[in-house]
Amino acid sequence: MSSSTLPLFFKVLCLILIITTHGSHVADARKAIAPSPRQKVSALVDVVCQSYKIQEEDRARCTKEMLSNPNISSEKDSGRLRILLVDLAIKKATEARISLEKMAKTNNKYPEALERCAGFLNDAVLQFDSALDSLKNPDPEEDLMSISMNVTIAGDQLDYCEIGLANDHIVDHTVKSIIHNVRMHQRMVSMAFSM
Repeated sequence: MSSSTLPLFFKVLCLILIITTHGSHVADARKAIAPSPRQKVSALVDVVCQSYKIQEEDRARCTKEMLSNPNISSEKDSGRLRILLVDLAIKKATEARISLEKMAKTNNKYPEALERCAGFLNDAVLQFDSALDSLKNPDPEEDLMSISMNVTIAGDQLDYCEIGLANDHIVDHTVKSIIHNVRMHQRMVSMAFSM
């Protein structure tokens, strides 16, 4: 090979490598964004989880939570989705209340504060229950706005728990995580009422 054809040879070789590498990355990208054929995902999942009501750091977790339940992920009716999400919020708030009650029994530092928070979570469950009952048994006198007030009041209960902990100068990351999880579900329901 002469010295004049050597640079041309390297240019052609580099071009082939670039095209080959680019082609495989494009194929990989197409595989990554292709929907799973076994799961039909409703557009409502994105509407709820990508909304301004869901904190940015919770959006992926919100989507994962909704996709983990086939009834929720495939639901196309916003009214039925509200019922499913309120039901999920009741489940999560109840689990959180039980966790805080257990922690209160084993925690020597601040059992009263944990019991108080468990009480606020119980009140949140009652508010979600009221919203669910109103959704399942519609009253012509009650509109979605008044039902959504129950969801807002449930969120207020979470605020009361956090305010109580802050006033008592209690910083417990486990409790904070438990409350944050319920709050994400409350916001998911709140967004469903905005649709």
